Amino acid sequence: METTEVTTFEIEQVRGITVVRFTISELTEANFEAVADELWERLLNRRTRHVVVDLGSIRRIDDMGLATVQSLHDSIEEFNGIAILCRLNSSVMCALSDSGLSKLLHIRPSLNEAIWTF
Repeated sequence: METTEVTTFEIEQVRGITVVRFTISELTEANFEAVADELWERLLNRRTRHVVVDLGSIRRIDDMGLATVQSLHDSIEEFNGIAILCRLNSSVMCALSDSGLSKLLHIRPSLNEAIWTF
């Protein structure tokens, strides 16, 4: 029997910057644990320092999803790195604003702008 690994995001290198592109439409209590585990396994345990997080596919985010994004940001900063979020849809931006996280996180409107920030 063949097992298929389910991933919640893709990773690519662009100009020496790690781009994390989510492939799921929701970041919520229902999946935050799987996302957090995958982030640790594929990204954070490597102490990646320059990261762009493309949230373009995320249409819904709740408090646990916000905590996951903040944890990712804080973990990268702990390694003296920078995480930049980009391509946020209006509901995700609203959730970040309502929580106050939009004032703490680095946010750019486009992937290109986020990459060229470094």
